[in-house]
Amino acid sequence: MRHWAGFRGTGRGRCRDRQAVRTRRARPAGGADRRRADPLAGAVGEASLPALLGPLALLAFGGWSLGRTGRLRRAAERAESDARQAQEAVEASIRRARDFADASSNWFWETDSSHHYSFVTDRLRDILGGDPPALLGESLFDLERFADDRGAWRDCRAAIEAGEPFRELEVAVEAADGRILILRLSGKPVHDAAGRFIGYRGCGVDMTAETMALIEARFMHTIMHDALESISEGFVLFDAEGRLLICNDRYRQAYPNLADLLVPGAGFADILRAAAERGGYQGDLGRWVEDRLKRHLRHSAPVDGRLSDGRWYRISEHETGTGGVVKILMDITELKNREEELAGQTRRLEQTVSALSESERRYRQLVELAPYGILIWDRTAVRFANGAAATLLGFGTGAAQGNGPMALEGLALTTFLDGDPEIEQTVAALADGAGRRVEASVLRPSGERRQVEIGASPVVYHGEPAILLVLNDVTDRRRVEAELQRAQKMEAVGRMAGGIAHEFNNMLTAIGGFARLVERNPGDPARVLGCVAEIAKASDRAAALTAQLLDFSHRRVGEEKQLVPLAPLVRDLRVFLKPLVSAGIDLIIDIRDEDAHAVVNPVTLNQAVLNLALNARDAMPGGGRLTVSLELLVPDEAFFTRHAGLPDGRYAVIRVTDEGCGVPEAIRDRIWEPFFTTKEPGKGTGLGLWMVYGTAGQAGGAVEMDSRPGEGSSFAILLPAVEPPAQGRALEPLTVVDGECAAILLADDESSVRTYLRLVLEEAGCTVTEAADGAEALELYDAMGGLFDAVVSDLSMPRMNGTELGRALEERNPEIRILYLTGYASREAAAGLTAPPGRKLVMKPVAPDRLLQALRDLLAD
Repeated sequence: MRHWAGFRGTGRGRCRDRQAVRTRRARPAGGADRRRADPLAGAVGEASLPALLGPLALLAFGGWSLGRTGRLRRAAERAESDARQAQEAVEASIRRARDFADASSNWFWETDSSHHYSFVTDRLRDILGGDPPALLGESLFDLERFADDRGAWRDCRAAIEAGEPFRELEVAVEAADGRILILRLSGKPVHDAAGRFIGYRGCGVDMTAETMALIEARFMHTIMHDALESISEGFVLFDAEGRLLICNDRYRQAYPNLADLLVPGAGFADILRAAAERGGYQGDLGRWVEDRLKRHLRHSAPVDGRLSDGRWYRISEHETGTGGVVKILMDITELKNREEELAGQTRRLEQTVSALSESERRYRQLVELAPYGILIWDRTAVRFANGAAATLLGFGTGAAQGNGPMALEGLALTTFLDGDPEIEQTVAALADGAGRRVEASVLRPSGERRQVEIGASPVVYHGEPAILLVLNDVTDRRRVEAELQRAQKMEAVGRMAGGIAHEFNNMLTAIGGFARLVERNPGDPARVLGCVAEIAKASDRAAALTAQLLDFSHRRVGEEKQLVPLAPLVRDLRVFLKPLVSAGIDLIIDIRDEDAHAVVNPVTLNQAVLNLALNARDAMPGGGRLTVSLELLVPDEAFFTRHAGLPDGRYAVIRVTDEGCGVPEAIRDRIWEPFFTTKEPGKGTGLGLWMVYGTAGQAGGAVEMDSRPGEGSSFAILLPAVEPPAQGRALEPLTVVDGECAAILLADDESSVRTYLRLVLEEAGCTVTEAADGAEALELYDAMGGLFDAVVSDLSMPRMNGTELGRALEERNPEIRILYLTGYASREAAAGLTAPPGRKLVMKPVAPDRLLQALRDLLAD
């Protein structure tokens, strides 16, 4: 054992001499010399009696004195022997205590009154693997930084400050080698004879191994619990005394009326008794429980049973090595249901076996006499064909390359199905549920082509999976349908052409009439301006009508969103709808706000409104009123609640209303889905309302429907309204980067159009060089050294068109900027023209502002 002096100040203890410790501890209390304990013995040692009393006294006292001295000497010898024996006993006790301390796995410690360590056994150094003061601290209060449980440390500190005992304070200390040790300390206060507190004495225990073992045990318990809760089987474990140890939730689910009793510690007999009572058992409860316990202990083979949750389980019980019982429930409900289904199928199969021969004969007769071609195909080759199939495919009796159905067996489908290299994959997909029917072209050995409709269904042929193909010759039907469609198309085109011709004649009448009025009186400025304004209006209506014609035929480029006046767009629908509506339908165009404008793609908006109008027409086969209205309004709060995120303010509303059958409640949530349609096959694609919904959403608006069965429907397109553009603005100068007016090469074969474009450009300050076609424009470009800022060219011109001119100019100057003008162009053609940088396409007719803005954008790019 070691004593540490100066522990508080230096951080390290000083070992005292062990022998000195033993000597001091063996010394009698008070620390006085043994001789001083006997005053008489001290006196004899200092002076003799004869010297004091004289010779006479010595003679008189001699006999008595000698006898008493002997007794005293013997008493002193006995006291010395007792003291020596006591000292030896103390030393033996000290050695015993030291041996116990050295042999113990614990360590012992002592503090002074200020709670600083004054003594500790060497066992702590062995445990820590280093200097205890450096690793554990110098005072009991230094344990605070090692205590993980702050509440326990506060209680322990309060006890230390009060001088009270404390027990099992747990701390986590880092050893010299970096390991974390869990130490547990206990101490009791020490007082002197006067009752004054002089420090603590206590012991410490290394709990690292026990703590880690406990953590490992808890970890394994958690893993085992998670594993048991994760399995699909019910699991329960009883010990040898029948007490429940473990039960997972799947087991409790199998016994819903006992789930509250299936907890650790519950007895199996108590659970059985509760099950009988809650189940309403009326017999001898004790005997039933006893019999059930015996069966539980016999651990017989697994049994199947339906438990209180209504499901079937395979119940297995097994004895554990410690005499307990583990019980496993496997859910076999689906297996039982399948067994019942198979049993029913077997019974039905047995009932039909007796009729198979007659049925086979009857169906073979039906197949052979069927007017449709029937094939059985195993995804590789044809395995069976009836006579109708052989005739349809050109392999009938007397055919050049075969003789009846037998000639088809072993052939691939591609042998006679022509045109689609993936026809076999398509037909196989039909059998797998990818569709209903598919059409294909048949090439007969004679070279004749026929159109067939193919239906496919999975079958079993000779015990192997195969596909049953039904072929229907639709050649004549498709020819008649095509002729009917052409006739209907020509009729619709004729009706539309008549309506359009009527509208154009009206516009031409207005244009020509007002022009003649200007000629008759050119000196009246007010009259001239009024006539010119009317001519411009009629021209704009003609341009809008032409644009709608191009949209209808998909010949105009779909441009991006732009500021669109909605009143002319809605009003011009009459031109298209009047020839297409039935005679009993009254078409009403109701324009309530002429200044309604919105930022939208005019092409898609026109198609959206047209689709709504055609749907309204189809909803009124018996006739009625079809109303297309336009107005400006501020929607109520309910609208913005339904369409969260839309901006507040005024909206332009285009509403299409009919008096038809209405939209059924069951499909109102599905009408906006793509490809959803209530029309017959071939009558609609299901994209109309979906396209209407997308058009409104792209413009920042919404679509709403109001419909009542039998009372018609109303579809409204709501678009954020914007202010109309300012009128009569002067043309701003068109300048290039350095501030100078642009030099433009203009090419157009129509002289009036070329003159108009030149005047617009010259009014904007441009220097314009004209050419009547692409070839002349190229000659002028070369003659002037290519000193042009941009080229404005029509696409359709003689000798050299605009596309050829653009390629020739690009060879001379890849950086040249070209603005193409055209009356019509497909989306594919437009994409090819504007793909190179420095190219832009504008549709005719083009207003002055639009022409100059396109050039500004082109020059600024």
